[in-house]
Amino acid sequence: MKYKLFFASFFYTVLIASGLHVPINDPIYPFLDRLAVKGVLTDFNNNTLPLTRNIIAKSLIQLKENRGELTPAESSYLNEFLSEYRYELTSDKYHKITDEPSGIYFAFSNFQRLFDGVTELISYSPQWEEPRLMVYEKDGDRAWLNIGTMMRREMKEKKHRLAYTYHYDLSVSLGEKFSAFSSADLHSVVYNDDFAEESKEFKGGFPLHNPGFYGYSTERSFEYAQAYLNYSSVYGEFTFANEPIQWGNALQPIILSDNVPPYPRLAWSKSLGKSRFSFFHANILPAEPSSTEGLLHYDKKYLVGHRWEVSLSEKFEAAFTEMLVYGGRETELIYFIPPIFLWPVQHNMTSQSEDNILWFLEAQYSFPFGLKTYGTFMIDELRTSEMFNDWGGNRWAVQAGAFLAQSLYSIPVDFRLEFTAVRPWAYTHRAPQFGTYTHNTRPLGFASGPNSRQILFQNIWWTNPRSQLELTFTHLLKGLEPDAYQGDGFDYGNDANDNYSKSNPEIYAKNTGWLIGDIQITNQIHINYYYQLSNAVSVDLGVIHLENNGENETTLLLQLNLDY
Repeated sequence: MKYKLFFASFFYTVLIASGLHVPINDPIYPFLDRLAVKGVLTDFNNNTLPLTRNIIAKSLIQLKENRGELTPAESSYLNEFLSEYRYELTSDKYHKITDEPSGIYFAFSNFQRLFDGVTELISYSPQWEEPRLMVYEKDGDRAWLNIGTMMRREMKEKKHRLAYTYHYDLSVSLGEKFSAFSSADLHSVVYNDDFAEESKEFKGGFPLHNPGFYGYSTERSFEYAQAYLNYSSVYGEFTFANEPIQWGNALQPIILSDNVPPYPRLAWSKSLGKSRFSFFHANILPAEPSSTEGLLHYDKKYLVGHRWEVSLSEKFEAAFTEMLVYGGRETELIYFIPPIFLWPVQHNMTSQSEDNILWFLEAQYSFPFGLKTYGTFMIDELRTSEMFNDWGGNRWAVQAGAFLAQSLYSIPVDFRLEFTAVRPWAYTHRAPQFGTYTHNTRPLGFASGPNSRQILFQNIWWTNPRSQLELTFTHLLKGLEPDAYQGDGFDYGNDANDNYSKSNPEIYAKNTGWLIGDIQITNQIHINYYYQLSNAVSVDLGVIHLENNGENETTLLLQLNLDY
């Protein structure tokens, strides 16, 4: 039984705390970020993701109160999000989706629900909650189950392939403090040998290869699972999770990005006034497995994160993050103490300071005309006497960007320009098996890794809640090892899994610039149009044009998404 929401009849206030997490790729984040940059939304920070539904609901309340400052299109988007967060926003704590005593709603379970379910599949109605296959709401408890699938046809010149995904997620909120979540994505790509590149859903791991079908020679499949338990209290958020996280104020951050498969972590975060502290201790995987009596296994490797964020004014925010990677031994209890300063501790943990520590300094400033500027500086090694020289130990990364939120012809439009430069040997370590800033071979931060430089431009047109147009252009320079140096026994510093103690001292000890080696130039334009066909079905139409060292190729994408 579905229902429309009549907003004029509701008095919104957050009475139900919800520790359920909002996935880091949810479209509400760029929407709220846009309105924060415009100055309509205050005290919003999406630099440490994911946030909880309760935090998002508070931002939606503020936007509802400031609706007069929104454009008609922005107001329509707000209505959509208000309906999706109905449970957190309603003034009736026990408001239910069904009137049955059991509190259970199951789509297609009777004739009326069958009719409603088919309606969700074939028609679009604004200001409806997201379709759910099953919902339980009773006495302040809530659970919902969604299933979905994705099918995508990719065509490049005369080559083509098919990618598809099966998905489920189960969300549970018990009372006002405890939340749980479980989901899985089963991915598959069927292709021929002339179109064997990894799909965009692949984040690392060990894919399976089987005989293909539908006329394709090979099927490659891989799976990722997510889950968490979250407890909310006045003492902060306590989380045991295996889910993607993102730290940093950029679109493609250099701290923690969505470039790796999810990893299990114990976490705690607490907001105090205008500041927030976040901590986690996680298990990650080294690049190469070890062998014992012919059996492969992974040695222990861990990641520790501490992050302090503070709003120094309504316009200026700053953050300090320290990350530490260690392994090859049991977990260190001292690294589980959230407020401890990691840098002095790691010097006393091993004889040669084998634990790898990285610092990140961030700042962002919002101007009154809808412009936000931001930047991040990573320090992986610091010797003040060599700071302005081409010393090979300057393992740094810098990132700077500007985000402009405007309206053209009454359509909300975003513009973003972002520059990233990662020096050679950044993210690497002299004990690569246990110290590199990688998980399962992939960089935890900037996806292109060390010895790279990128300019990114993004343009988003928020035409209406059913459709959105996005253009992204990237210009990437990547330093590669020259052919003359291949097989010389030295690492080159363009792979985050390299060993920086194996650099060639005669060539690069005092001659390591921001980019070294043979420079590979890659330009990519990605245009994507999203359209909501019905409440449960959407479509993505995309074009990717890639120029790699003078060679051009264009890929057409047609993707169908079903989420119920």
